[in-house]
Amino acid sequence: MKQRYQRQQLVSQLGPQSQALLTDARVLIVGAGGLGSPVSTLLAGAGVGRITLVDHDVVSLSNLHRQTLFTEADIKQPKVLAARERLQAINSDICVQAVNEALSSKNVERLVSQHSIVVDAADSFFTSYLLSDVCFRHRIPLVSASVLTTSGYIGVFCGTEYAPAPSMRAIFPSPPLSAQNCSTAGVTGPSVGVIGSIQAQEVLKVIVNSPAQLLGKLLYLDLWDYRQSIVNFATASEPKYFAPLMSEDKLSTDDVLLDVRSELEINQNPRKRSHIAIPVNQIHQRHSKLDNSSRIVCVCKSGQRALNAAHQLIGLGFENIAVAL
Repeated sequence: MKQRYQRQQLVSQLGPQSQALLTDARVLIVGAGGLGSPVSTLLAGAGVGRITLVDHDVVSLSNLHRQTLFTEADIKQPKVLAARERLQAINSDICVQAVNEALSSKNVERLVSQHSIVVDAADSFFTSYLLSDVCFRHRIPLVSASVLTTSGYIGVFCGTEYAPAPSMRAIFPSPPLSAQNCSTAGVTGPSVGVIGSIQAQEVLKVIVNSPAQLLGKLLYLDLWDYRQSIVNFATASEPKYFAPLMSEDKLSTDDVLLDVRSELEINQNPRKRSHIAIPVNQIHQRHSKLDNSSRIVCVCKSGQRALNAAHQLIGLGFENIAVAL
């Protein structure tokens, strides 16, 4: 028994035989921020053999209260590069790769297909759907978490060929209209730390194929009042229609581009391609302007409102819908 991992191998749910599984695991972590910090640190310490970090952001002062991978010396440095250095210092036995770019429809297939487990630590519905669509197709487990203010959730989606689970779209068919995030609503560092730690625990359980993993379940936690609940969504059905995610360079000449930003945003930053403009909160009143015979591709700034507009249109009977970013 290697001394580094002796204490975790004493845990009966793991045991000495678990280390070979951890060493062989290939984990993709999307997001090197508040959730990504504890997840990556704990998985590195546990001896997960290959960790790939994906993030395009840089460290800022406002990150440091919750992003424990970084120090003041890392400010303005790319997160994944600083994180890789820190993780390799924690465990030189493992391989840590840094991908300093945003996850997109252009790179998601390549990145996901090279890994055995995917960790969604980006806290973005657009990213969650993007990862879920590919993980569900390849039957690669997706361990997703989200946290805002002092509460959040953790769940295991998609599963494997032998132990399948519903996708993110099955349990979250409609993204929230509000694009609240840590920058607008706030978050406490301990809340992120606790939920990120549980997310790392779930990754270990998935790697060793524990029957106790949150496969097809959501654990909700309120870390201010210490309330929790588990929702079983294992029987949730996949949506009959949903809007696939794509990059704008994949648009065809026949596509109808629907810009769901506000009139002020459009005037300040107009798109080069001609489009129809309907703000997301006016879709129900003005959808008659749209031709159901053509593919309608919803766009906005971040993808959040476009996802919501696409869901509304599907509910109104439109079937050929996509979202581009």
